[in-house]
Amino acid sequence: MQLDYQTLTNCGPPAASDPHRTPLRGSWYEIDLDAIRHNYRQLRAHLPAAVRIFACLKRNGYGCGAGPVASALAAEGVDGFGVAALPDAVAIRHMGVELPILLYPGPLPSSADIIERLGLTVTISSLEELERWRAAMDSTRVFVKVDLGFYRSGAAPSAVSALLAAGHAYDDVDVEGLYAHLSELPSETPFHVSEQRSRLQQILQSANASGTRPPIAMVASTVGVLRYPEMDFDAVDPGALFIGVSDTDHSTRPVALRPALKAISSSLVSIKRTDSSLGTAPSLPGYQQGMVVGVLGIGWGDGLPRQLPPGGEALVRGRRAPLLPPVHLEHLRIDLTDIPDACFGDQVLLLGQQGDQTITQHEVATWWGTDIVGLYAQLRDHVPRVYV
Repeated sequence: MQLDYQTLTNCGPPAASDPHRTPLRGSWYEIDLDAIRHNYRQLRAHLPAAVRIFACLKRNGYGCGAGPVASALAAEGVDGFGVAALPDAVAIRHMGVELPILLYPGPLPSSADIIERLGLTVTISSLEELERWRAAMDSTRVFVKVDLGFYRSGAAPSAVSALLAAGHAYDDVDVEGLYAHLSELPSETPFHVSEQRSRLQQILQSANASGTRPPIAMVASTVGVLRYPEMDFDAVDPGALFIGVSDTDHSTRPVALRPALKAISSSLVSIKRTDSSLGTAPSLPGYQQGMVVGVLGIGWGDGLPRQLPPGGEALVRGRRAPLLPPVHLEHLRIDLTDIPDACFGDQVLLLGQQGDQTITQHEVATWWGTDIVGLYAQLRDHVPRVYV
């Protein structure tokens, strides 16, 4: 489904039958679930059949909606999910998806009741965490996290054996897996992937010898799965890959990804045709006497940058129009001087295609002062999503 440019040739808001009409707000995101399914199939085709896929759906599925994204991936055959926030796990279960969900570090034992009722798996990085979770739950499913040099969460390699042994010693604990994240920290001595792999292999060899190796060893995120096939192990947990972001320019796996975010859409909520009673134009870049100024119903409270950089544009009636500073909490101005037929209620695209004009994700990320993943991360949960 594509945005219907023909509906923009007449004044007024979209018709009630328009699938892009949102009932509560004149701004929305358009998410392409077919792109997400395509990206999954691309990854699956390049992995050994025995390697499981846990889809990392942090930050509400990278702003695309954890529930609908999980439902689409479940239909494709994904093995499970990883999330960092409990509401994302709730959203997945709300869609009727019963696949395993790993909670990355974030949720605490104070939420044990809902975690247990939803059948979620928690992350532990220390003996203290293990005991705290056991005290809060009747039966505890865990993944042990290992720190390979990232200095975030995770047990040091020297502490993993004792942690695995403790988990296996309890009848009320099910150690389902062990995972790590590749280090991205700079150092005077480069910490190569081969060194991290060697550390993990030593941990797994020790666990094999003691009979405490979990069924799943997992370390490869998006960059890992695309650049380092030797890091596949038993499972991978990429995230950005599913929304169409490779996170690397040096992939050894030739996947062809499609962007999940198709459009950021708003509407003209006001048009002001300047006249002498308004006085002089504001002394801000882009403002001139006699111009036509439109107002969009979207602002920095909806994820846009507070400081609008020069060069930002949006599409109105299939034509580019400059955005005007400053950005307000729920409003943003646009120069409509060169689009005299623009009308109150017209759709405006800050990202996407209208007619033969397209504003790309790279353009928007540049204007917003971020990268593509940062663009997705700035999508706000209160803005409606239209799934196509």
